[in-house]
Amino acid sequence: MSDENPLSIALKLAKKDLTVELRRPHEILSIIAFTLSSIIVSSFSWRTIIHLDPLVISSALWIIVYFASILVLTTSFAREVDRGTIDGLRSLPCPPYAVLAGKMIYGMVTLIIVLVSLIASSILFLNLDASIIPTLLMVFILGVIDFALMGSMMSAVLMYSEGKNLLLAFLFFPVSVPILLPGIQAGAKILAGEGLAFIMPEIKLLLAFMLGVIAVSMTLFQEIFLE
Repeated sequence: MSDENPLSIALKLAKKDLTVELRRPHEILSIIAFTLSSIIVSSFSWRTIIHLDPLVISSALWIIVYFASILVLTTSFAREVDRGTIDGLRSLPCPPYAVLAGKMIYGMVTLIIVLVSLIASSILFLNLDASIIPTLLMVFILGVIDFALMGSMMSAVLMYSEGKNLLLAFLFFPVSVPILLPGIQAGAKILAGEGLAFIMPEIKLLLAFMLGVIAVSMTLFQEIFLE
């Protein structure tokens, strides 16, 4: 493993986590069930409204993604600590950021699976126009990547804290605001029929936040991971 590049190691670590997740699929299935039930409840609540504000639909979708991200990412590093495998990760002959990248990739893939189920159920129950799905999906994937990057780093910061799952749930919101605000605005514009050119400011904000989180993570993670 020492002759491999960090990206290859990160992909193997992500594959390992995904394999473990698929061997006990109740967690991912429970998160998908949460997204489906949220969409169905929203559909029943809005069925008497003739014209629903796109901002309301966008906000509801992003709130569901936000809570799904908390459910997925709270156990990212905490699971390694609880199982006693964190020392094994520290002993790997690779840069610490490769471990963080593996956790981030795992979080991204898991959240994208949840996102696909969310968009599919929204088409069925909220009657979303299929023509806007590619653009809507692109914006949500950017947000999901941001959530995975930030959530994995926060999970590492809190992995030894008592009540770490509760702490992450509380701390996740304030640092999610730079994702939620442009994400909700972009989603509302797309649902209102506006094209890609009209959501470029929001996309730039999501990309800037992504680069900022990557820079901070690469700078701080080694001190957190090896302490």
